[in-house]
Amino acid sequence: MHIGSSIHYLNTTGSTMDDCRELALEGENEGTIVTTDYQGIGRGRFNRKWISPPGENLQLSILMRPSIDHLPYLNMASALAISDTVNSLVGKEGEIKWPNDVEFEGKKLAGMLIETDMSTTKVNFTIIGIGLNVNLDPSEHPSINNKSTSLMKIADRKISRAITLTLFIKHLQKYCDLIQKDIPITEQWVSRITTLGKNVRLRLIESRSEVYGLAESVNEDGSLNIRLSDNELVVANAGEVTLSD
Repeated sequence: MHIGSSIHYLNTTGSTMDDCRELALEGENEGTIVTTDYQGIGRGRFNRKWISPPGENLQLSILMRPSIDHLPYLNMASALAISDTVNSLVGKEGEIKWPNDVEFEGKKLAGMLIETDMSTTKVNFTIIGIGLNVNLDPSEHPSINNKSTSLMKIADRKISRAITLTLFIKHLQKYCDLIQKDIPITEQWVSRITTLGKNVRLRLIESRSEVYGLAESVNEDGSLNIRLSDNELVVANAGEVTLSD
């Protein structure tokens, strides 16, 4: 499997996730990438809109066809690849906020969205959606100015999106190769998570409830262990984590 063996570039589109899904249903090969200068209905987790003016950021979706055993590690591989890409460009790794954001000095730099099509016993395909702030100027967008950053802001210079994409593909390929060989990457992922050891508020998606506690550890499958004040241990597979006072 070769990441980026086929790259579909679109000047503008609705959503690269939707475009990639259509290609998957048509039988497109694993590793295919759809990228664009602008997507009108690009989405993040909880269907939030990703602020990304035309031509400024990296927006792409990747078609994967993993085994069910390898599925939990795609999120880890993607986050590590973004973190490594940041290091290649600015000389410092991006920090991972559980479960699928990459930050730099506490401000959001990138986000991931993973959608999977499954039958009863196997994964038909998985789409990895990536949004990475490359040349975004957060100060021009008051709603995100205090909580987001970009490679340009970190490096104090314009960054080539083409080079950024090339580096990301290289790093993602590296981690996917490890997954294919059943070589663990969880420890590397955990080492860059900034959430651990902090008091957090976790909003659970399915129950629409919140829990407060200490982000204690992460399991092999990427789930988060949160120790509540009554010493109960809650294991979260997905949700939204924020720091708690």
